[in-house]
Amino acid sequence: MTAAWDRRIASIAIPATIALATEPLYDVVDTAILGHLGTTQLAGAALAMRVLGLGNSVFIFLMFGTTAAVAKRLGAGDERGATRAAVDAAWLAVALGSAAAVVLALCGRWAIGALGGHGAVATTAWIYLRTSLFGLPAFTLLMAGVGTLRGRGDARTPLRVAAASVTANLAIEVLLIYGLGYGVGASALGTVIAKWGAAATTIALVAAWARQHGGSWRPTRRVRELAVVGRDLLVRTTLLIATLTAASALAAHRGAVTLAAHSVVASVWMFSAYVNDGLEVAAQSLVAHEIGAGRSDGAVAVARRILWWSARLGLSLAVVVAVTRSPLAALFTDDPAVRAAAATPLWIVAAIQPLNSIAFALDGILVGWERVRVLATIMAVATAAFALTVGTAPSLQRIWLGIGAMMVVRAGAASWWFRRSARAA
Repeated sequence: MTAAWDRRIASIAIPATIALATEPLYDVVDTAILGHLGTTQLAGAALAMRVLGLGNSVFIFLMFGTTAAVAKRLGAGDERGATRAAVDAAWLAVALGSAAAVVLALCGRWAIGALGGHGAVATTAWIYLRTSLFGLPAFTLLMAGVGTLRGRGDARTPLRVAAASVTANLAIEVLLIYGLGYGVGASALGTVIAKWGAAATTIALVAAWARQHGGSWRPTRRVRELAVVGRDLLVRTTLLIATLTAASALAAHRGAVTLAAHSVVASVWMFSAYVNDGLEVAAQSLVAHEIGAGRSDGAVAVARRILWWSARLGLSLAVVVAVTRSPLAALFTDDPAVRAAAATPLWIVAAIQPLNSIAFALDGILVGWERVRVLATIMAVATAAFALTVGTAPSLQRIWLGIGAMMVVRAGAASWWFRRSARAA
């Protein structure tokens, strides 16, 4: 049975890992290109990306919730119900993405200032942000579409779409910036175009599946149910993004060099987080499917196997980051001051990789088990741990020790919950 679980986990986790790792490549490409244009451009883009991170990632529940909802209904044999859940998620995604774009258009300048942006850095950040807002509805729509595909156990299609999108983004930015001589706004525009292409492709696939099973594209009352279910996931994600935003704000108040160094370290951390999230995706889909089919013992079995793989992935990532930390810093910036400032935090990022992997896998298990309120509570405690560790005027090293404390709480508390639930099952 272990071998069978491994094959099912691998069929979702491996392509999902690669696909998820491509998502931060949008920011990695922007950071690398703008970093070579100058420290002001890099710092300004870093601030805009953090504001966008709040607008984008706060709605990650669209992907998580849709994956679990579709997988659970398929596990119960209700394919028509699964298509209705997918359609409702798409409508909710369009509404939330459009609303978020309007809010950020009105409050974006204030948010940049609140994060410590001023002068040329703030001007650069606003140029990047206002262009990026046109891509927010595409991003939320893409999350709902990808959630549907993963709920069906299809992780290969999102991988192909993501690879094409990132490649298009890179090509457009190189053409606009290095070929035609444009600046920060062109970098954001390339990402917007690429994301709309990915969203259109994914939703077209979801529509074809819905038509195949007689589904309609009219929203149902389940839109409201999905929004209610997503509430606790929204709380969890909001707390997480608020913590990462606070970290960027604290770095910004220490100057452009510290902020630029923090951007480099955060890019590496986020890239590794998306790699870890492949197993989280497998947990969401497979655990929810087993729960929908009424097999709690199967849910425990697949969850334990996912945690086994997560521990090994985390150790591998720790070694990779530790060995390559200097070349990684050089990839993002030519400024020796920024590279020196990033050196110690990159060691911290390497050290917390095993915790990251376990914590993210447990997130997926909790979502698949429909225990999202527990997830939100754990994140609240983890946020408090970050605040207590960091203090009010921290160094960049202290900021990253605070992020490490957050991950300790997340991994420890969720592990306790899972052990208790496994015994009850």
